[in-house]
Amino acid sequence: MLVFAILFAALALLGSLVGLGLVGQPMGQHAITGYGWSLVINGLALSAFFLFLKRERAKQRL
Repeated sequence: MLVFAILFAALALLGSLVGLGLVGQPMGQHAITGYGWSLVINGLALSAFFLFLKRERAKQRL
């Protein structure tokens, strides 16, 4: 679980760099910043979800 949370947090970091225009080049006349920001949103949401699941499982064990 924690590995997936870290993976998606890294994906969110990559998405923020793409969204800010620091990584990647525009393809033709289209910028990829929208794609980068969607990576940020999805990555953060999935990371938070996996951390929530890990916390809930830890609470159930006690």
